[in-house]
Amino acid sequence: MSRSYGGRSPDDRVAERRARLVDAGVTIIGTEGVAALGMRAVCREAGLSQKFFYESFTDIDELLHVVYAATLAQLEEAIGPAAVARDLAAVYDAAARLMEADPRVCRILLIEPVADARLRRYVRDTIPVLTTAALGDLVTGSIDDPQLRMRFSALFGALISLFVEWTEGSLGADRDAFVRHVSTVTTQLIPELRIPVDR
Repeated sequence: MSRSYGGRSPDDRVAERRARLVDAGVTIIGTEGVAALGMRAVCREAGLSQKFFYESFTDIDELLHVVYAATLAQLEEAIGPAAVARDLAAVYDAAARLMEADPRVCRILLIEPVADARLRRYVRDTIPVLTTAALGDLVTGSIDDPQLRMRFSALFGALISLFVEWTEGSLGADRDAFVRHVSTVTTQLIPELRIPVDR
């Protein structure tokens, strides 16, 4: 029979340990990179013995996927209202604010996938879905058109570079100027977008 300790059920304790492991994964990947991610490092950061790792995850790849998905969900939540309003500049402003406040988001979503094949696979699986959801009906032309997809690929490359430089502080501190520039780059690379970008 399962017993409660300190007013918490066994399921609650499992959920709390899982959350600590995910938070530890975010910290490690977001500050040191995927190369530093290992079961021992995660358990040490979480303050848990290694036996609890397998309570929530089958292997380190599963944790990596969960960390990426959780960080992507954090970005989606931040830009959600602006995306619903179809306000491109506000989307970029919200993303810039989030990454400025928590540079780990930038490293997990934009920097580490460049070097890690597993994260690149997650990006390929999730970013097109996110883009279609946010911009699909605002693009004049089929999102499946190879020419348009190539332009989106070019845009993603530009956005990665710009947001990494912004997060690292090498593009100054004027967020409005940064957002205007990123919005302009977007409409130049994807002229099919029917979105006003003036702020």
